[in-house]
Formats: sequence, C-alpha cells, structure tokens
Amino acid sequence: ANFPLALNLVGVSALLFMNMTSSQQRIALVCFSRSLGGLELSTLRIATAMKSKGAYAMVIVPPSSPLQRRALELGLDLATLAPRWKYGDIPAAPRLAGILRDNNIERVVLMQSQDIHLASLAAYFSSSAKIVFYQQMDSRHNKRDFWHTWIFSKLSLWITLTHGMRENVLSCTRMAEAKVKVVPLGTDLHRFDPAHFNQPEARSFFGLPHDKKIIGMLGRLDPGKGQEVLLRAIPEVAKHNPEVLLVIAGDETAGEPGYKAYLEKLCREIGVDRHVKFLPFTDDVPRLMAALDIFVLPSFSETFGLVVIEAMAMEKPVIATNAGGLPEIITDGKTGLLIEPRNVEAVANAIEKILGDEKLRTSLAQAARQDALRQFSMDSCIDALLGLLAALCVT
Repeated sequence: ANFPLALNLVGVSALLFMNMTSSQQRIALVCFSRSLGGLELSTLRIATAMKSKGAYAMVIVPPSSPLQRRALELGLDLATLAPRWKYGDIPAAPRLAGILRDNNIERVVLMQSQDIHLASLAAYFSSSAKIVFYQQMDSRHNKRDFWHTWIFSKLSLWITLTHGMRENVLSCTRMAEAKVKVVPLGTDLHRFDPAHFNQPEARSFFGLPHDKKIIGMLGRLDPGKGQEVLLRAIPEVAKHNPEVLLVIAGDETAGEPGYKAYLEKLCREIGVDRHVKFLPFTDDVPRLMAALDIFVLPSFSETFGLVVIEAMAMEKPVIATNAGGLPEIITDGKTGLLIEPRNVEAVANAIEKILGDEKLRTSLAQAARQDALRQFSMDSCIDALLGLLAALCVT
C-alpha cells in the first residue's frame, strides 16, 4: 500500500486547519496501561512530537506506572488516573471528565480499545471534548452489537495504522466510513540515521564481536513474536555461515516470566548457544540497529511493525513475515524479504540468501532507507494526525 496516499486521506483542508490552529489545540493522550511496550512508548513519542509542533499535548496515565515515570523524564504535562476495572468503572468517568475540564482539553486521543468505554462515559460529564481512537492493535472480532455501537457512537474519529486495519473496522463495527482514517506511525528519521553511527563502535558499545555477520531481532520476548522460529533456523544458517551471530534484544512480558529461560534452554538443546547472544531491552535502538548486518522480525502476526521501519531507516536489509500490517510496509524483493510465518526453513533460506549476495544486501538496504524517508517520517505522520484533529473543530 502507498502510505503517502493514506496520508492524503487527511485532505488538504485538514492540513490547512492544522497549520492555522496547531498552537491552539489542547490534546490529551490517554493510555491506562501499566506495561511499557510499543503501544505505551508510542503514546509518549506522539505526545512529545505534538508538543514540538506547538500543540498542547498532555498524557493521562496510571499513577506509579512506567508510563508516568517516562512521561516525567520527558518533561511532559501529565495527569494520573487509576481505573479499578478494565470495563464498567463508572465512578472513574467523572474523574476523567474533571481532568479534561481542568485542563481545557478539546480532543482526547485514546491509545487502546479498552479505554473507549471510560471516555464514552466521561463524555456525559464533559461533552466539549471530542474523542478519537488511535487504534494500535488490529482486531477482527465482531463488534456490531448494541453495546459496542453505543460506545463507538461517542467517537468523533477512528484512526488506524494500515488499510487492512481500516477494512476490519468497517466490517466488524458500525462506524461510518467517513469517520475511519489511516495514519501510520512514523519514526524520527534524524535519530534513525545511519550516517550518525559507526558499526565497529556500535558493536563495541553492546559488547558484540567485530568479526561476525550479525543478525538481529528487537522486541518483547513472547511466543507470538517468533523468537523460537528464528532460533531453530540458526543451525541450518550456521552450516554455511559459521561466523554468524544472532542477537535477540528484549525483555519478557511484564508478569509473565519464563520464556527467556525456555529460549536459552532451546539454544543449548539444538547446539546454537555459541551463535546466540541475548541482550536486555534498550532505548538506544538506532545504535543497536547500526551494529547489525540483517534485521529479522518473524512475528506470527504484527499489527504494524514500527521496529521494521526503524531498521529500514537505519539502512538494514529486513526479513519479516507477510502477516498483519507488514506487507503494507515492505515491498517484497525491493525493500525487504517477506516470508510465511512459523516457517523455520523460510527464515533460514531468507537469511542465507541475503548473506550470500552482497549486491542484494546492499540494494535492499538502500531501497529500505529511501522508502522510510518517503513514507514514514514522524514529522509527516504527526502533521497528518494534527490535521485530522484540527479539522474536528469545524465539523
């Protein structure tokens, strides 16, 4: 899919309104998650970017949560609220409405679906704020029932990351087509710039060897992310590339320990422990990307895959599954290689194909960087988002 075309869904008039009113917009981004993963970090990145554009952007998050700590570190305006239940916390609704009134919030951007019900209830106490859902996780569950229809009727806008997600929303809910738009997540292409990094220095920083072909994967340690499939592909890769090293960076899902120990045990059982290195979660993603030769994301289903865009921006050849939103990001054979999920042989073949063909490796990396510059700039995506929000004030 062509994401510049997706951004055109905003419309010229919306962008004009954004340009005229961004400094006047008062926006609250709401995320009541107590975890710290892609969705939560996206909340903070968007708020920071909006602030840099002149909008007033605050975050409303749970107290004593990783989100609150990070928001304080970033100097973001914030308020805290702790809903007692995922659904039906009626007493929390007037408290949320009070935060919105006290801060003169005009637009509320919800980052996860489970918070829509609370914002819908809060609308009864603060009807001036328009509610927008920025959907980060795809869903194909039928939500055309009376309860969901009522909740979604309180949304002024529903924004998805991909065209596939938009089609799922239109088929699984009663949302009006005109209210469902597409704005992909962008990345900071100044921060993710390979010209700012030196591979040997990056490898030294993370304690990685200089004489290996390094394949990397960054992400939460979770069975659905495909780390096991990637590990099982390494014996075949190592037969022809004994200098290969797989780096897996990330932490386990909060409150769900044990998967890392399982993966480490698997490495010993299949005899690849000397070809694998585990690293913890790092905020220094551009530097870690700079240390790699190939980036792989073997997820069984990935809603969007911002980490793939970050790898592309860092001019790395990418291998990813043709699942979820990834085919809308990667053009197979041009900006990366797409493979079937859960397929160990396909992972091994794709890695060997890139390792064995320097010309292909270079062309994929260069095309990936150019595509990231063209389609996934944080500036253009935030402009599109602010444009949509600004246009709400005249509808």
